[in-house]
Amino acid sequence: MKKPLIASVGNLNLDVYFRVQSLPENDGAVEAYEAYIGGGGSAANFAVQVSRLGAYVRFIGAVGSDMISDALLDDLKEAGVDVRWVKRINVERSGLVVVLIGPENGKRMIEYRGANLGLTPSDISTESLSEINHLHLALSRLNIIEAGVRRARELGLTVSIDGGAGLSSYDINILKPLMDGVNTWFMNSLEARRLANINDPISAGLRIFENINVEELVVTLGPGGAVSFTEDGAKLVEAFKVAPIDTTGAGDVFAASYVFAKLIGLERVSRLIFANAAASIKVTRRGARAGPRIDEVLEFLKAVGYGGLAGEIRGVLSQ
Repeated sequence: MKKPLIASVGNLNLDVYFRVQSLPENDGAVEAYEAYIGGGGSAANFAVQVSRLGAYVRFIGAVGSDMISDALLDDLKEAGVDVRWVKRINVERSGLVVVLIGPENGKRMIEYRGANLGLTPSDISTESLSEINHLHLALSRLNIIEAGVRRARELGLTVSIDGGAGLSSYDINILKPLMDGVNTWFMNSLEARRLANINDPISAGLRIFENINVEELVVTLGPGGAVSFTEDGAKLVEAFKVAPIDTTGAGDVFAASYVFAKLIGLERVSRLIFANAAASIKVTRRGARAGPRIDEVLEFLKAVGYGGLAGEIRGVLSQ
C-alpha cells in the first residue's frame, strides 16, 4: 500500500499540566499534586499521531525564536514529522498552554497563541503542499481555513478540518461557504451543541450536516463514542471502556486515526472503531501526544474482540 502523505496545518505549543484536587476559585489558589510538560497544539498533536500510525506527515505552522521553540521542533523531528515548512518568528515566543486537570479529569486551559499567529494564508502554498495527498486544518482562523480549502481544491487533495471551540462561536451561515466540498469535519459534542444551538449532540450534528455541504461530519462524544454523518445517514460507534488518566489531546488522536483509516480505505464503521480504539489508549496516558503506534492499536482491537478488523488492517498495510 502506498503510504498516506499528509500535511497538518495549525498550532504548535508547549503544554504545562497541573493535576489538582479542585479547580481554583476566583482570586484563589490550589496546590498541584502532580506537574508535567509536553508538546501540544492540535495540528502538531495530529501530525505526531499519524506519523506513529505509519503515514508521512508534514507540519506547517509557526514558532518563535526561544529555546522552547527549538525543543518543540526537535520533539516533532524525533516523532518523524517533516518540519521544513515551519516558519520561525524572531520577535515572538512559541505558543504556551497551561492545563489544569481537576477531579474526574475535568480540565481548564489557558492558551497563549504567541508565534502561532504568525502563520498566514500564503504559507499554504503549492510548494509547501508538494507531494501531499491530504490536508488537515486544525485551527479556527477562517482566513487560514479558506486558503487551505481553496488550495486543496486546486491541487486535488482531500481535506479535513478540526476547528475546535473557535469555530463553534460563529454563525453557521458564515461557515457554510468555507466548508463547501470538505471531506471530513471533526468536532466534539460541546462544539456541535453550541454551533447548532441544540442540547442533544447527535441532533445537533444532524442539523449541522443538513446545513453544511461536507462529505462527512464526525462528532466525538467522549465516553459515548463517536458518530459519523454522511448522505447515507448516521453511524454511531460506542467508546471502549477504559479508566481515563488524561483526556488532553484525545480528540487529536481520534481525528488523526480516523483520517489515516479513511486514507487506507477502511469503511465508515471500521474507521470509527479504529479511531475510538486509538483515543481509548491515549486517555490512559499522560500528555497530549501519548497516542499509540499502529501495532498497539491493532493489539488493542484484537484484545477487545475485533481481531477480524485488526487482521484486515494488517493486510491492507502489507500490500
